[in-house]
Amino acid sequence: MRRLILFLLVLIVAHSARAQVLGTVRVTLRDAQDLALPGATVTLKAEGSTWTQTTTADGQGEAAFTAVPIGHYMVRATLSGFKDQQEDIEVTANAIVPVRMKLTVGGLAESVEVTAEAETINPESSRTETLTHRLDIERQPDADRSGSLAMITNNVPGTYVMHDHLHARGGHGVTFEIDGVPVPNSNLAAVGSQFDPKDVDYLESERGGLAANYGDRAYGVFNVVPRSGFEGSKFGDLTARYGNYNQGTLYSSFGNHTSDQRLAWFASGSANRTDRGLERVDIPVIHDKASSASGFTSVLYNPSMANQFRLVGSGREDHYQVPNTIGQDALGIRDEEKATDAFLNTTWVHTTPSELLITVSPYYHFNRGHYIGGPDDPLVTTDNRGSHYVGGYVNVAQTRGRHTYHYGTDTFAEHDDSLFGLRSNVGDRLSLTHEEVLWASVASAFAEETFRIAPNFTLNGGVRAERFSGTLTEHAVSPRVGMAWQVAHGAVLRASYGRFYQHPQTSTVTGPLLQFALQEGFGYLPVPGERDQMAEVGLGIPVHGWTLDFDGFYNKTKNLVDHEVLGNSNLLFPLTINNGRVRALESTLKSPLIAGVLQLHYALSLQSAQGRGAITGGLTDFVPPPNNAYFYLDHDQRVTFTPGAEVTLPDAAWVSASVTYGSGFLKGNGPEHMPRHTTLDLAAGKDVGDKVSVRLSALNVTNALFLTGFENSFAGTHYANPREITGQVKVKFHY
Repeated sequence: MRRLILFLLVLIVAHSARAQVLGTVRVTLRDAQDLALPGATVTLKAEGSTWTQTTTADGQGEAAFTAVPIGHYMVRATLSGFKDQQEDIEVTANAIVPVRMKLTVGGLAESVEVTAEAETINPESSRTETLTHRLDIERQPDADRSGSLAMITNNVPGTYVMHDHLHARGGHGVTFEIDGVPVPNSNLAAVGSQFDPKDVDYLESERGGLAANYGDRAYGVFNVVPRSGFEGSKFGDLTARYGNYNQGTLYSSFGNHTSDQRLAWFASGSANRTDRGLERVDIPVIHDKASSASGFTSVLYNPSMANQFRLVGSGREDHYQVPNTIGQDALGIRDEEKATDAFLNTTWVHTTPSELLITVSPYYHFNRGHYIGGPDDPLVTTDNRGSHYVGGYVNVAQTRGRHTYHYGTDTFAEHDDSLFGLRSNVGDRLSLTHEEVLWASVASAFAEETFRIAPNFTLNGGVRAERFSGTLTEHAVSPRVGMAWQVAHGAVLRASYGRFYQHPQTSTVTGPLLQFALQEGFGYLPVPGERDQMAEVGLGIPVHGWTLDFDGFYNKTKNLVDHEVLGNSNLLFPLTINNGRVRALESTLKSPLIAGVLQLHYALSLQSAQGRGAITGGLTDFVPPPNNAYFYLDHDQRVTFTPGAEVTLPDAAWVSASVTYGSGFLKGNGPEHMPRHTTLDLAAGKDVGDKVSVRLSALNVTNALFLTGFENSFAGTHYANPREITGQVKVKFHY
């Protein structure tokens, strides 16, 4: 074990790690005769902050910015004797954004700015992705609430929250990243958002066409770009929110940066409480209070143009009452749950004149889920699971001509301490406790190349090799390929194929707990890793500032990861099913600002999520259908549709609306599904001067009542959240 820890420390100090939070902007400058324009000045300016970089075009009329944070930017080109030109672009992580600008001749004293429409589709990327801006989070209903995942579910097809966990593309296995650094988590999912949405500047949702350096989760990568301090000088804000079910939130943040842009910092803190915490399991809401406290900080230091250091840290603790049915409440059941999560990562970013990008990102993550049975429960259950993760993500990125290379490693060690106990207050007074302490490790290496064969055609290919060592040892080699072809009128056709290996949870069942499970008719098998094969094709179409996207994918799975829920809580016992498949068609639409006041968007998914065969790992007594037939998974919902709109009104006011339609989740163990359901969410806000803003939100306006699960073997019974109305006041200040 000492040798493993020493190896990790050496790895963290000596190796470089990818900067997935960074992209590259490549600008090509030509005149009306398509001749290069060397010596032109090119400026890249971030939207909504003071971040700016300037460079000069080389002898081929090209300029490159190699370490650009995710976000919306303005590119401006100036050259004596030519009219200035500027263009809006969106930068996504781990990708090159090509910008081709044609300057026209102007008079000696003339400088006319020509603005082009924003490039919202990268013609060189085979990924299926969605970029959510801070303004979207601030205005969309429920998107800015602490603990909410609406910034994802409002904008990303096939995502929804069921029994308090995020489901994406028919599965659970997603990766969360902060500033491009992965937050490792062997648990299937986390309750609510791992980050307060008010701390988020951009959210990059990568859900398809993932390259070899994008990790081992097939169902999506959610990369959070936090607020950095560049948005103002010595700024701060204080937000207070209150609503029905005694919902209350206090949030405050502070930030600053130096005038030379060498140092920027941001910090925030939040406290929340409510009488309606976890998803209700009966009508009305019974025994469902919750409270939480969290803190976040981000520091950036730029000692030179070629080097940057970052530090990001966060901690939170959530306390939940586990909701009861009427019958459970009458028995005096009073279960509770505590969840703790903390992480810290540091990053060194280094660039060279030859467009080499090196990043060093060691990290630490801790999470704990603690189920506390009520002292007077008929059967008192205790489940206390804590996990420590330490590791580093390694990447070197190099662009040479039409080729871009990524290569590196991903290694972390995990330490788990799990305590499970049962104590009966009736009958034979059963009492058993089992604790296990386990170590596990994940090591991987990847290599990826992107080749721009022609200005309108790009190929990428790579491979990822992984090794998991824990309660069992597994290996995987995962090839991934993709292509992007820019066809007529800026539309981009893309296709990809990839294999993924998702390492298993380390916890197991042994000792007296296993004996008790066997007596109760359960069986247990070690949980293996999930293996996915995903093929996808998509088409992105830009039309006068509108962005319309279509994609279809098929995911074939071996050892499909699912779960059983512990009581009415959100703690999960992992299990794996022999085979699975997810088939889906997806579409997104985002409009420009129409008439300066209206923006429209939607996310649509037509999806089928199924399993087949027996349980291959975990603790369960589930019996599959006969004849090796496919069966629907508990979270299968064939159609999800979330259209929305934001309207800017006179006098610094605005309104927004979001509709969520679902065709109905599985009824029992299927194959029938429950009735379709529709909810309407509304929000309105107004700025009162420069320093004060108010907001009113109403979720599930019609108080629609429907089930999100009903007597399912894996997920139990849950109801959708009732109508919630909140008011919010935000005060901005400078110190």
